[in-house]
Amino acid sequence: MWKLLKIFGIASFSFVFLLSFFNERRADNTGDRDEFSITDASRIYFQNVRSAYYDMENRRDAKMNLYRFGKRVEDSTQNVLNVTLIVNAPKDAAYLYLEPMGILQKENPLKVKWQVEGGKTGDSQFYQGDRYSHYHFVKEVYPWLITTEETKFWAFVDEEWIPLFVTQKEINAFLTPCKDFFRLVGEEN
Repeated sequence: MWKLLKIFGIASFSFVFLLSFFNERRADNTGDRDEFSITDASRIYFQNVRSAYYDMENRRDAKMNLYRFGKRVEDSTQNVLNVTLIVNAPKDAAYLYLEPMGILQKENPLKVKWQVEGGKTGDSQFYQGDRYSHYHFVKEVYPWLITTEETKFWAFVDEEWIPLFVTQKEINAFLTPCKDFFRLVGEEN
């Protein structure tokens, strides 16, 4: 009996050892986080506290929840950049999605420039694309919207510069989802 257990034990160990060479999937223990990954604590905070300020759309087909700021500008004739916050629970990730309205919809790339009260200027281009293009555009524009100095924005549409982020409602509709996104992914700004 002892001989049989020894043979079975060695054979089992050899079989597992042999199969380990064919396993392509490896654990990621590096500790590196994706820039869109969220923690359970930040997701719970958002769902319990911040989600009340949003209109939620549950996309079962994509297993995502879309959050649109409740006090956003919904008039499709106004030239506004609304932001949608997307939470992908199975992947523990959050994304930003820009929704241009009015004549801004037909521009790709959308060219935006800004000028700070003191004379500093800057510009950026927004290409409709993947989550990274939306994220990088927000990262460029966001600091200029939260600055204490007055900043004016324009978008280049139909060969002319039109004002952008004119009213406080437009600014809040852009800033609030961005702030909540940065809180979700751990980028406190």
